[in-house]
Amino acid sequence: MAYIKIDRLAYEYNLNLIASKAGGYEKVICVFKDNAYGHGAKLLAPIARAKGINFIAVKNEDEAKELENIFDNILILSHHPHGNESEKFIYALNAKNDIKKLKKNTKIHLVIDTNMHRNGILLEEIQEVMQGLKSNNLILHGVMMHFAGSDEVDASYFVQKQKFQHAKKLIYDLLQEEAKNLVFHSHNSEALFRANILEDDEYCRVGLVQFGYAHFSKDLRRVLSLWAEKLSQRVLKKGQSVGYGGMYSAKEDIEIATYDLGYADGLLRYDGKKDFFLPNGKKILGKMSMDSFSCENDSEVICVMNDANVMANFFNTINYEILVKLSPNLKRIVI
Repeated sequence: MAYIKIDRLAYEYNLNLIASKAGGYEKVICVFKDNAYGHGAKLLAPIARAKGINFIAVKNEDEAKELENIFDNILILSHHPHGNESEKFIYALNAKNDIKKLKKNTKIHLVIDTNMHRNGILLEEIQEVMQGLKSNNLILHGVMMHFAGSDEVDASYFVQKQKFQHAKKLIYDLLQEEAKNLVFHSHNSEALFRANILEDDEYCRVGLVQFGYAHFSKDLRRVLSLWAEKLSQRVLKKGQSVGYGGMYSAKEDIEIATYDLGYADGLLRYDGKKDFFLPNGKKILGKMSMDSFSCENDSEVICVMNDANVMANFFNTINYEILVKLSPNLKRIVI
């Protein structure tokens, strides 16, 4: 049966590196949304908690409920207000119109739009929104933003950073001493390793960097590898083809094997037109099937991926997409 290996030591190493960069584990918010970017949230959560992480962010309330007994602070990033929010969780306020929809005494993190123009309020709306929070008895727990291109080598990072600093000043001026208790966070995975140092009052909010991927750091270790087990093997005679459409024909007799992993497991479908090589140097032969693929016979178990960048480059996408598409039904094993 195909499965995923999770390297515990690599994950702990990455967390140590993040914490040292952020100024301590107490300054780190780990993003565990979408099954921890395909790695397995419920498997990794106890490891992160044991290392000192006690603040995470997830996509929705269902994800939060899966981890509520492990972490004291859980921020829900993509919430649709329904008036029955849990006092156990913290909710990102993505639009000022949601203020009246939230249950009273709900803890919120105010999202500031600093140029991404996806979610959040504008700087000139801060005073109005702060008054709205007070009038509707909502608890301001933190303030956040998201960089549109922290991995892009241009000025956009610095423009957004400056706007967030301006937002913080406005909030400090409005709240005075109360603002010192707020959780401010702007730096995501790439921004953390791009920054020289975080502001004293800021946390970081890291996602994929936990698992070994960041443009601005070469010191990280990959946490996930994908493996498949042999279903069958045979000699493919010269002139014979394998798989749908006969995309691969043997030029000579070759021993091949079929392994139990395919596009239904979350892989992008390989069409057999260009050469795609596995980590061991073996080439996939013919089109990938829904539940299997063929390659030159190698062993009973074969590594299909140990670096999502390789597959992302081949399919002209990003490592995020490769990882989050991995089926939650694939067994994940911590080693």
